[in-house]
Amino acid sequence: MTVYRKIALIMLAVFVGIYLLGATIYVQQARHDVQREMSGVAELASYLSHPQKLPAAAVASVRHLQPADELSADSGRKFPLWFFNAINADTPAIQVNGWVLDPADEVEEVWEGFVLVSLAYGIGMLLCFLALFLTVRQSLRPLVGLSRAMNAVADGCMKTRLPRQSVQELDTLAQRFNEMAEALETEQKTVSRLLNELLELQDREREHIARVLHDDLGQYLTGIRAQARSLLYDPDLSERQKRQACELAEHCETVQKHFRLLLQDLHPLAMEQLGLSSAIRYLADQWQQLSGLDCRLAVDDGLPEFTGEQQTHLYRFLQEALNNVSRHANASCATLVFVRNGGELNIEVRDDGVGQDAFRENVGLGVRSMRERARCLGGDVEFLSRVGDGTLVRLAIPLTNLLS
Repeated sequence: MTVYRKIALIMLAVFVGIYLLGATIYVQQARHDVQREMSGVAELASYLSHPQKLPAAAVASVRHLQPADELSADSGRKFPLWFFNAINADTPAIQVNGWVLDPADEVEEVWEGFVLVSLAYGIGMLLCFLALFLTVRQSLRPLVGLSRAMNAVADGCMKTRLPRQSVQELDTLAQRFNEMAEALETEQKTVSRLLNELLELQDREREHIARVLHDDLGQYLTGIRAQARSLLYDPDLSERQKRQACELAEHCETVQKHFRLLLQDLHPLAMEQLGLSSAIRYLADQWQQLSGLDCRLAVDDGLPEFTGEQQTHLYRFLQEALNNVSRHANASCATLVFVRNGGELNIEVRDDGVGQDAFRENVGLGVRSMRERARCLGGDVEFLSRVGDGTLVRLAIPLTNLLS
């Protein structure tokens, strides 16, 4: 229930209570006045002659008195019967000298006053509710602005601020909100900077580990394989020993194959040697072989230039997106699209998996790292998913943010 409705219901109950109390007091006072008036009329009737002895015009001009032989149940009353009973309750008809006291005229005057007072009270009540509505709406406008600002902050727009307010309490609330938003913005920048440094450190460590493994362990494996192959030509060895040497060489070759895949996952040497386009194609082929899923690649000719750091962020972004497809999408095919659209580079990773209606973007380190890498590239990332339609990851990078 809204604030206006709650206040309106309370005010309505108060107005109704006041009206009933006032009506009760009004009726009691009117009853007393009518009785006093009837007492005076009864005294007047005692001094008058019998109605039959007076002219008809004189009889018709007398108020609050009717001839007893002409008394009727309905004398043209212009008020409801319940009101007459409330004013004249338990008062028997009094006959004096052939006259019957008739309080109808007096009750009619009381009824007219009651209607006018009730009408004025109703108009006043309506004006109060109108003033209440305007006041509440005016007072709630800053709160509506605060609610919108909080929604904007919840959506990630930390630069949202509220203007100064004319009401001191609301102005204090707005200032506290601005301080909170500023603190959150500072914390977000700090977290983003730390996460960016963490990603860069992770990439450097991967590169260092890949080079160490390639230069040391890779050379040892190559040497062991060469020595095992050379034993095949040693005349002093038996056939059994040569067969063992051949198996050793094959095992070394298998280890080297997995070793190359590990090195490529740790640090894409193809990107350094052949460029980003070739590294992306190599990534698609490698993912296709390891996952057993189909990967379709559509890349525009002439991708824009990237710095080494930007290439690494984009490569890791695509790597994480493809890994999510193979792990969670339950798909049979993935599609990678690179399109230059005006002043933007649009990158899409789509799968034909099961999808989900409520895609949780902030759950999982992988998705968070994708969002941070998109931020490092100066782009915006969207995660669109629906049950039965798979998942679409869309990254839009303004070309002005590249090589900057």
